[in-house]
Amino acid sequence: MTSALPYVNNELHLGQFIGSILPADVYSRFLKLKGEECIYVCGTDEYGTPVAVAAQKEGLTPKVVADKYYALQKKAVDGFRISTDIFSRTTTPEHTKVTQAFYLRLKENGYIYKKEVEQLYCETCDRFLPDRYVEGKCPECGAAGARGDQCDACGNPLEPLQLIEPYCVTCKGTPVLRKSEHVFFDLPKVQEQISDWLEKHNGLFPNAKNFATSFVKEGLREKDISRNIEWGIPIPGEKGLVFYVWFDAPIGYITFTEQLGKGSWWKDKDTKLVHFLGKDNIVFHAVYFPGMLIAHRDFVLADKIGSYEYLTFGGAKLSKSKGNRPIWALEALALYPADYWRFILISLLPEHRDTEFTWGTFQEKVNNDLNDVLGNFIHRTLTLAKKLFDGKVPAPDKLTAQDEKVLDEIGKKHKEATQFFESIKLKDALGTAIDLARTGNQYLTAEEPWKNKNKQANVVYVCLNIVSALSVLLEPFIPESAHKIRKFLDLGEKYKWSDGVKRLEPGKSINDFGPLFKKIEDKEVAELKKRFG
Repeated sequence: MTSALPYVNNELHLGQFIGSILPADVYSRFLKLKGEECIYVCGTDEYGTPVAVAAQKEGLTPKVVADKYYALQKKAVDGFRISTDIFSRTTTPEHTKVTQAFYLRLKENGYIYKKEVEQLYCETCDRFLPDRYVEGKCPECGAAGARGDQCDACGNPLEPLQLIEPYCVTCKGTPVLRKSEHVFFDLPKVQEQISDWLEKHNGLFPNAKNFATSFVKEGLREKDISRNIEWGIPIPGEKGLVFYVWFDAPIGYITFTEQLGKGSWWKDKDTKLVHFLGKDNIVFHAVYFPGMLIAHRDFVLADKIGSYEYLTFGGAKLSKSKGNRPIWALEALALYPADYWRFILISLLPEHRDTEFTWGTFQEKVNNDLNDVLGNFIHRTLTLAKKLFDGKVPAPDKLTAQDEKVLDEIGKKHKEATQFFESIKLKDALGTAIDLARTGNQYLTAEEPWKNKNKQANVVYVCLNIVSALSVLLEPFIPESAHKIRKFLDLGEKYKWSDGVKRLEPGKSINDFGPLFKKIEDKEVAELKKRFG
């Protein structure tokens, strides 16, 4: 399991969590609960021009900037309760060794060559202008501010020479052309194998499969894998050249796995590799990296690719590089608990199209779904158990047809959630938990056990079993709240996915409990809108 590696050119924002980090965490939590042997690796992408440009703007060295933002990103990842098995860095000696060995294998297999090329050069700054050192108009969609590596507006990868009206991002001057020798990966040589993999493989989200298939059909071009900058991994045998960051970053997945002592997984045909990423990373994970793996010949290709559209705010993509005001992860955590954000982001997961984040939607989902449906049902049930049965699970009388029907819903929703998880339909999987809590609320309200003593034992027993099931169904999404629920029911910290359909034993004591969530007031929303726009 991998999440696309974020650059250490700033803090993490909510768009990065919704695009790759949080879905991977939710899915890996499910697999581990289910008993699968699963590794979830992530880390920071620390070389290349994004970090070098950020360092230049801050008046610091790239290493200082990388250290600074790695610490902040790790703090955000931990604060969001992301359960990575490792959150590493691409600036480690191990990654340099793995990347150089990978390159030498490609060279040995006949996929590497050198040639002289023309590059943009800034005479004012006295340097070549690779990818993020140059911007201009996109040749594909015409958007202004397209970078020399990619256009955020249309998602197409670019080369600096393709930009219309290019300019140096440092001095804004117009660059000139100069020749320089570079190292290339012969991507066209593996076009047929990539195309065959895309055609036969059904584990990719539609947007990934469609974009990658169309991209490959247009004809793959050789890929420059070198940059004449200082901040990067040196290319063996090439003076003054480092690896282009797109080349070394995905190799980081292999490095991080090796750091866990599980490097052999990459060579095991039974391994299922799953990538999670935003749509701007599709070409790298569905074309370039598979091409590299095919050329290497030893490693497995992806079994599934979960690729998400953008989370927008005020109609624009949350973007560090383009200056659209992101909601930073750490400031989000200072406002509300991690489970609130995890719940909202999965509820808004942009599986098919860009999704707009608004503070009104945030308030609505917290107040209605999280508080009223989930929190209210759980608190009502536990309160009745404490008041009517001295804080114990009651022994039911003969269950009625309605009681059995509601209990059957637990198994149905558990099965539905399992199927949704296995298809990586995470928003639908969360919806099953909400639906189960809603069923419990409706049942509790209709049966009115507070009025009918003969129904009390059955109704409270049924509702407590729903609460128990919810503690398992919700764990991948809102782990802290799920653990609290299990503590309320004294169910223990060790449990598995199948425990979601396990019945509670009558007589079991219930621990002290309290409200799980808190409503967001209108005045809070007004203040948030004023602060964030």
